[in-house]
Amino acid sequence: MGFYVLSQMFISIVRPSTKRLGIALLGICTIIFLPLGLALDQIDLVLVGITLLFFFVVRLTGLKQLAAVVPYQIYLFIFLMLGVSSAVGALALYEHFDNQLVLSKQKIAGNLLVDNDLQGEYLLAERTRELAADPLIRAKLASPFANQDMVRQKIVKYYLRDYFDKYEIAVSLFDPNGNSVDSVGKAKSLYQVRRDLLRKASSTDQANLYLVRGSNSFSTRRYVAFVRVPTSQRGVSTVVLELSLKKLTANSVVPELLVDQKFFQPNLGPELSYAGYENGRLVYNEGNFDYVNNLTGPELRDPRLYTTGLSVDGFHHLAVRGPQNRTVVVTTATYSFSNWLANFSFLFLTHTFFWLLCIGLYMLSRGRYVDVFQTNFSTKIQLFLNFGILVPLVIVSVATASQVTSSYKRDLLRTYERRGKAVQENLLRHDALLADSASKAPLIDLAENVAGLTETDLNLYDSHGMLLVSSQPLIFESGLLSPLMNPQAVAALAERGQPRVLLMERAGTLSFNALYLPLHTTLEDGRTGAVAGYVGIPFFDSEKELDNKLVELISTILNIFTVMFILFLVLTFVASRLLTNPLKIITEKLKHTTLTGQNEMLAYESTDEIGLLVREYNAMLLKLEESKQELATQEKEAAWREMARQVAHEIKNPLTPMKLSLQFLQKAINEQRPNVEELIGKISQTLITQVDVLNDIATSFSNFTNLPAMRPERLDVAAILRRCVALHQGGAHGGAIHLREAGEGQYLVFADENLLVRTFNNLLINALQSVPESRKPAITAAVDLVGSDRVRICIQDNGAGIPEHVREKVFVPNFTTKETGSGIGLAVARRGIESAGGRIWFETQEGVGTKFYIELPLAPA
Repeated sequence: MGFYVLSQMFISIVRPSTKRLGIALLGICTIIFLPLGLALDQIDLVLVGITLLFFFVVRLTGLKQLAAVVPYQIYLFIFLMLGVSSAVGALALYEHFDNQLVLSKQKIAGNLLVDNDLQGEYLLAERTRELAADPLIRAKLASPFANQDMVRQKIVKYYLRDYFDKYEIAVSLFDPNGNSVDSVGKAKSLYQVRRDLLRKASSTDQANLYLVRGSNSFSTRRYVAFVRVPTSQRGVSTVVLELSLKKLTANSVVPELLVDQKFFQPNLGPELSYAGYENGRLVYNEGNFDYVNNLTGPELRDPRLYTTGLSVDGFHHLAVRGPQNRTVVVTTATYSFSNWLANFSFLFLTHTFFWLLCIGLYMLSRGRYVDVFQTNFSTKIQLFLNFGILVPLVIVSVATASQVTSSYKRDLLRTYERRGKAVQENLLRHDALLADSASKAPLIDLAENVAGLTETDLNLYDSHGMLLVSSQPLIFESGLLSPLMNPQAVAALAERGQPRVLLMERAGTLSFNALYLPLHTTLEDGRTGAVAGYVGIPFFDSEKELDNKLVELISTILNIFTVMFILFLVLTFVASRLLTNPLKIITEKLKHTTLTGQNEMLAYESTDEIGLLVREYNAMLLKLEESKQELATQEKEAAWREMARQVAHEIKNPLTPMKLSLQFLQKAINEQRPNVEELIGKISQTLITQVDVLNDIATSFSNFTNLPAMRPERLDVAAILRRCVALHQGGAHGGAIHLREAGEGQYLVFADENLLVRTFNNLLINALQSVPESRKPAITAAVDLVGSDRVRICIQDNGAGIPEHVREKVFVPNFTTKETGSGIGLAVARRGIESAGGRIWFETQEGVGTKFYIELPLAPA
């Protein structure tokens, strides 16, 4: 909305005369601010650059205010607004993610700099006291034949839950003599275990609880607790608890399922690396980043590294200082342009779909959906080109996404099968352990070893589908998975004899693939024996990997789709302008095509359809010129015929009394009347009068048909009008001709003086004669400037006005409403005024009066 308001203000302020200068200035400012903001990573400068770019596009495309634009320009303006809002939205997301990244890195660094978990130490001391007092644990430890696995499960499940879910827990049990209860004679004694564990340990504030130090102060936090459990009146057993802070493995998401996220270190992606420095020397690092060669001393001393972070060669580093001159640097990949483009693409396409849906629903509700196909030619070209690009892009994008997804699933299945075969081969090398499931300790060791070698999790089931051991027992203890094997896997492997089966399963809210394989015993002769058990390989990260691949694929497709769509939107706009430009030229020429003036032919060299149209237009002009000449000839002939008829009619009027007078004189002479001489005098006077009438008729028609040559000169219109008004002032019949005084030398024109005098006299005489006898004449003459280069003369009367049915004939030659006159005066005046570059017209109202206007160009200084 803010950009919309800015655009309307901008469009209303700018002037067309400054378009080129405005485009140049906006382009230069955009080139300066936008790259500068990106280079300096300053969001404010980038926002200013986007705003300038928006104004630049609005100015370049010549978009007007929405009330005056054609439909496609509205669509183009909407797409421009959507693009700007999406760019700003992507910029805001970048700012948000950047702040979150700094906070997450500070949290990771803080966790690495903390040596002791004080809250955990206090809670662990409380839990161990409760554990030592548990009567069930005491009873189990006192009995040498009891299942000690139940003791371990209860300790982990009931005493070390919730807060301690972020720790890997190992439980060792020792009898009152200090011997391990798991395998007497093979395991280390309590004394040996205590000696090995406490070699690099330091005591805590809690009794019998120790913090084990690693090779440096940044090693994974590890606690050891020795819990003394009274088992009889004289015997005391010992439970040794080892707690190590969990880390994510490459192909397992089980900790993410089990660990409360508020206690877990945030996962910032596979490119996360961190390093620990003591006294400026690197002592510990995790991840793929090479801190020795790529993070130098000057960069470590840069103050920005400890505040907002430092970006170097595509990586963002943030350092946090701790006690004892220790520093932790956390590194991730920088927020790249592709990430910004992905956010921009998503926002742009989402907004576009929303607005198109709203526009479509609006047009359907108003019944105006047909109007889309009734726009102008340019709009149709652009719309059809856009849809012609949009539909193939959608089809190609969907097909590509489907093909890549199917290909990735096939590759993932082959990976699962290879990893499953490796697990199966490793387990079958120890088929004796599978057959003897009385003691689970060797099976647990086997499962952990195989899981470590193949970098995956596995579950071992007996021949009836009951869980024996798992590399991730917590997921079963938490109730997320059942200890019974999937019935579909049992049916496929045991009943149908399939070599393997891949199923989709769920653990809580997580969907994952699980591969099940049978484990056959090997007979002495090398043949395959009966099924000793089954192995299930849960690929907890399968759904996550597929989601990541799909997100990456969709982001790439969205980026390509958006860039192509915007590019083709611009290209179609330019193409429509280029394609319709000849049509606009033809339209302008057609507007100025006239029957009286000179028509210019179009120059278009191409032989395409528009060239064919241009050739037909030029041929039409030739035919029009021929028709115009023929019509002019016919008009001249008709004019001469009308002129001859008019002249004959005018001449007949005085000839008739002349003929009658001469016949009367001839008769008087023949009869020898006494008053012949008197009659001769009267008849001679009559003949002279009629001859004068004939002379006036001949003079009038001669002036109209043969206008004298113009002799233009610089004249003061006001002075000429003043003389003419003074000449006719006495003929006002009791009224007066009022002249609006004007200064000398202000209204200079380049015209013929005789023409102006005749025109002003004619208009003043007509004004006086138009006033009825019952009304006192009130004639007004005025001179005014019109603009800076023209002068207007107005002669107004209070006469009867001109009737509506004769207004179109006022300037027609030989037309008059008066009993005397030839009707030539106004026609001659019009021709003379138009020859001088001016124009003459009138405004009239019956019963009120008439205003005649003459407008002439001022003479150049």
